[in-house]
Amino acid sequence: MTLTKKILIGISSVIILFVGFIFWLFFEIANENKGDEIFYNIEIPKKLKFEKPILFLSNRQIDSLRNLNVEQEKILVIGNGYSGYDFYMWHKPSEKGELFIKAYELTKNTRLSEWKLNNRTKNKISELSNEYKLYEGRTVIDEGTFENFYPTRFELWFKSESSGIEKKLTEKNYVIDGWDR
Repeated sequence: MTLTKKILIGISSVIILFVGFIFWLFFEIANENKGDEIFYNIEIPKKLKFEKPILFLSNRQIDSLRNLNVEQEKILVIGNGYSGYDFYMWHKPSEKGELFIKAYELTKNTRLSEWKLNNRTKNKISELSNEYKLYEGRTVIDEGTFENFYPTRFELWFKSESSGIEKKLTEKNYVIDGWDR
């Protein structure tokens, strides 16, 4: 094979790879949010009470959360789909285990970002107390897209270290938007 043929084969291979890459890139961009469209035009039920998370807290406000006098389990969600959500959870640790958040789109009861919420909001409870303690977590919600709000139920769960049984402690409804990937 002559040097000219080898050069032509090399150039042809590079062109084919480049064209293939362009097709692949176009396909990925076109299908980027496939599946998220089910979260675009969800009607928010009028009979239920919802809050929209405030965008952020100052350091002083976060410090004041630590001093809050809480009488029962509680969830506070701060943030948005763009920057992610901060979860503040109050719990009286009377048993060793794990505390974490689960989330559901309300109209279809669809579980949201299961792995991320379970793992990124998980708090290991190893010290017991007779007082409510503040626990924190942070993650994004993958489902949906910016500025397309939909109703969501956030639930605070506890998993016992000794029995492995999961128990829902409380819940709160919010309208949220998702994270564009």
